[in-house]
Formats: sequence, C-alpha cells, structure tokens
Amino acid sequence: MDMNDFLDMEVIDKEGQSIGKVDTVEFNEETGTINKIVIKLDKGIFSRAKETITFDQIKNIKDVILLNIVVDMDK
Repeated sequence: MDMNDFLDMEVIDKEGQSIGKVDTVEFNEETGTINKIVIKLDKGIFSRAKETITFDQIKNIKDVILLNIVVDMDK
C-alpha cells in the first residue's frame, strides 16, 4: 500500500464507532512502516477537529483501519 491508499480510509475505534477518515500518514522512509496517522474526526460538516494516532494504537488495516483504543469524540 502507498499513502494514497490510506487517504480518506475510514477509521473505527475499539468500541466499533466510526470516528472519521485518514487525513495524512507519516511513514518511516527507511523501513516503510507507519509512524502515525492523522484522522479528520467526523464531528460535523464544519468541524476541523483532528486526532493523531500512533502505529501501536492500530489493531488492523484492511478495508478500514481498526484501532485498539477508544477515541473520545467529545473533546
């Protein structure tokens, strides 16, 4: 997968809540692994809220990104 495959991918937290879509991905250029992703939180049409997730908070990446944490959408 390259970065374009991740952009706008849906992100779901540990409780099964869709929290938003991937905005940016930071890769380690030497190893090709993900350092972190920035998620555009789904808080409404005019919201600019974002959340940064580190690689160790990601459980699985397939058609969506599953997290092993709960994201507080009320922040």
